[in-house]
Amino acid sequence: MDHTNFVKKLNSNIATTNSDEDCTKWSDMGNTTYKTTSTTAKKRENKVRKLLANTEVKRWYDNLARGSPITAESRTRRLARFCEEHNTTPIEFAELGVKDLKAVTDLLQDHITWMELKHYAPQYIEATMTALKSWLRHFDIQIVRRLKITDADSTPTLENERVPNGKEMAEILMRAPLREGAVISLMAKSGLRPEVLGNHNGTDGLMIKDLPDLEIVNGVARLLHTPPKVIVRRTLSKARHQYFTFLSNIGSERLLAYLNDRLAKGEILNSESAIIAPNMDYKYGRQGKEGNKFLLTVRISNIVRNTFRPRFTWRPYVLRSYFDTQLLLAEARGKIAHDFRVFFMGHKGSIEAKYTTNKGIMSEEMVKEMQDAYKRSEELLDMEYLVKAPQQKEDLQSAIANADPQMLQEILKILTSAIKSKSSIQ
Repeated sequence: MDHTNFVKKLNSNIATTNSDEDCTKWSDMGNTTYKTTSTTAKKRENKVRKLLANTEVKRWYDNLARGSPITAESRTRRLARFCEEHNTTPIEFAELGVKDLKAVTDLLQDHITWMELKHYAPQYIEATMTALKSWLRHFDIQIVRRLKITDADSTPTLENERVPNGKEMAEILMRAPLREGAVISLMAKSGLRPEVLGNHNGTDGLMIKDLPDLEIVNGVARLLHTPPKVIVRRTLSKARHQYFTFLSNIGSERLLAYLNDRLAKGEILNSESAIIAPNMDYKYGRQGKEGNKFLLTVRISNIVRNTFRPRFTWRPYVLRSYFDTQLLLAEARGKIAHDFRVFFMGHKGSIEAKYTTNKGIMSEEMVKEMQDAYKRSEELLDMEYLVKAPQQKEDLQSAIANADPQMLQEILKILTSAIKSKSSIQ
């Protein structure tokens, strides 16, 4: 193949219109929200499937998937998008790199320029370059030149994002259905990532056995201890290490309400049952995974996003930011240690953490101290209680003002007797 003509062909065939995956609109923040229709998703899936029919692409994909299936799918989509824009194939692109390293490097640099002119997000451009370089490395082609991207570390779509306050969290949970309320609670009160509740293809996720303090007796779910421990297995952890966190009072109430509703409807739950399960009566949103007992990560994110809308335009991940922010406040007030907060977020932390919180098996004293620290921080995670308290006080004052005087005297006698009885016992 004449690589000179190939480069000329590539540079003359860059698409002038945005394709299905418009990265300038993929964030939930800002005035424009990217909405992926089922048709768009199917088109992207077909492009990836077509590429994977090639032996070399499949070999590259499988190698990436051993580290992270999500990364493998994401990079394959970006490679497909690049090849579509340049009217070429992955193999032709790799052949150019083998024959002329400068030509393929120039092509990548020109593509960055084109993407910047189209106002693509800097981090999307960087992710595209990472995918293309990864594909070239599969053929032992190493890009030596430093390819710079303007404001590569900036996140323009997230600049105005903030975490919810207590009043907003109360509003979100108040109007959330049972399952959505449980998902939001596990993310906002335990700091779990969506992929912990259900992985990218719905084959694994958080189970009943991952909450050792949760038991089901006579068809009723209940907690043995509070706050309950939530174990994130290594297969569900982004950093590929097992860790645990806890769930607050409000979060526990939401989760128990959801699980007991499922039990009341006749579902049989055991240690292997999914904490967050698909609605078996509905096919929509199963993404062709009707046989799986877990929801897909994208589906979990969607139900959170739909609960936010139209009132709030946050990304689902803002719930993890809420968890981290509230524990940061707790740390500043001396309620929790820094390494505990990092551990609950699922991060490996500093070298010091390697010898303490990230040991394979922790001592019971350490676990108890972490549980106590979480409990001391609960009031900052369950800000909804603080929102409700003033209203409850106003309701009580109004009830007293309108109550019958004789009835109030009887209530006062009962309370006085109860206080004296408690004092004598102490």
